[in-house]
Amino acid sequence: MRKSLLFAAIFIAFSSPSGNANESGHIYLLKGLANVFSTGLDVLDQKLIQQGYSATVHSYLTYEELAAEAARLQKSGKGPIVIMGHSSGADAAISMAEVMKTLGAPVALVVTFGPTINLVAPSNVSQVINYYFGTLPVAKGPGFRGTISNVDLSGDADINHLNVEKIDRLHTSVIARVQALLGHGRAARITGQGRSPAAAVQ
Repeated sequence: MRKSLLFAAIFIAFSSPSGNANESGHIYLLKGLANVFSTGLDVLDQKLIQQGYSATVHSYLTYEELAAEAARLQKSGKGPIVIMGHSSGADAAISMAEVMKTLGAPVALVVTFGPTINLVAPSNVSQVINYYFGTLPVAKGPGFRGTISNVDLSGDADINHLNVEKIDRLHTSVIARVQALLGHGRAARITGQGRSPAAAVQ
């Protein structure tokens, strides 16, 4: 009897999620104009899913409904929420965070690849990483107490607005930041193999 209990305890210990495991949370990736010029986000999405994170790709036009969904997840204990976007999707990533602020939900991380306008980080965001060109750094909004990493890529001849979201080293850096926030990923149980409750737009 004691041996059976011992084996059962060992089995539970090895089969239970580790302290670094990510059983919840969701990463939203927002494509730019017409979902045509942001194919690097599809690649990044697959890398995140392979790492065990729950991640989905969407049109930037859907940011308001995604914000409502993400706020529900966060409030139900299924956060943290991470938002990434390219071009118009980068602009929409901040807009999505702003909507979530009005809904009383925090955002753990926003990553913007090549925003097209000057953006202001709302106070409900903890961290921002902004890969930009020239004069488009992300500024701190009223009450913002998080951190912003503005990375100007203007001096890199191999990176431009149309390929910034496709650069492997930027993917690696972003995934490392996700790991620091969410721990090492696991296959998503809540949303099912990287699928969010809302239909993703590929």
